[in-house]
Amino acid sequence: MRRLPKLNMQQTDARTFSALYNKSLQVTLSQNKNLINFLNNYPISAQWDQYSAASLSPEVKQVLYPILETQLSGKGEKEKIDLLLDFVQHAFNYATDQVQFGCERPLFGDETFYYPYSDCEDRAILFSILVRELVGLDVVLVHYPGHLAAAVRFNENVVGNYFNYKGKQYVVCDPTYIGASAGMAMSDFERTPATLIEI
Repeated sequence: MRRLPKLNMQQTDARTFSALYNKSLQVTLSQNKNLINFLNNYPISAQWDQYSAASLSPEVKQVLYPILETQLSGKGEKEKIDLLLDFVQHAFNYATDQVQFGCERPLFGDETFYYPYSDCEDRAILFSILVRELVGLDVVLVHYPGHLAAAVRFNENVVGNYFNYKGKQYVVCDPTYIGASAGMAMSDFERTPATLIEI
């Protein structure tokens, strides 16, 4: 499923999500419970690119995107990516799928805003959606053993950890590595081989 279905709206209670370093970045939104119920019954897959390609629902976008676009306006590429990293790293509480669901279960973007916790896959998926749709940069998912992050192809020079992929440089951006900016990989993975997953 590379696109979310259109379902009748049944609004959930609203929740507020905030960045840490950018104090003015705060958004309050709710989800469509009918969509959440549908996604809860969707077959679980390890094809994380499908979750990213499905994007977010129009209901979430119409609230979230104008706020993020205002915050991103006038900034350079790295500033924009760091702002999105700050938001995704700090707006959500972390827990593994085993703790929250009792099994591995990647979340679609809307689900990340609904459930009380998210893990590395969920954050990498959401971050990749925001980068692609709000910043317009090419982004891939980075699969390390036991961990999922992302990498962005910048048009400007960004120092730090990166991968050469199909003749292009992709800079590591890890939305689970709290406080990390673009170019910073977790120390455990700085020299670890990884698989890059196109979206």
